[in-house]
Amino acid sequence: MNHRIERNPTNGKIIPKRFTLEEIEEASANSYGLCLACGAEREACEPDARKYRCDACHHNTVYGAEEIALMGMMK
Repeated sequence: MNHRIERNPTNGKIIPKRFTLEEIEEASANSYGLCLACGAEREACEPDARKYRCDACHHNTVYGAEEIALMGMMK
């Protein structure tokens, strides 16, 4: 997976990644979270995890699979 962070050119804020239903289901089944900044996976995340630190990009943007679904971050 591409771990590139996209930013809004006007204000520099991170543009959150969106995930497919299949990616969210896989994350849920394997108990890992997904980074909204770079898309990386993080192991050992609770389904309701919020703002965990990403090992790939070092931002506090890892969320649990169910939390991502509830936030409507699906493609």
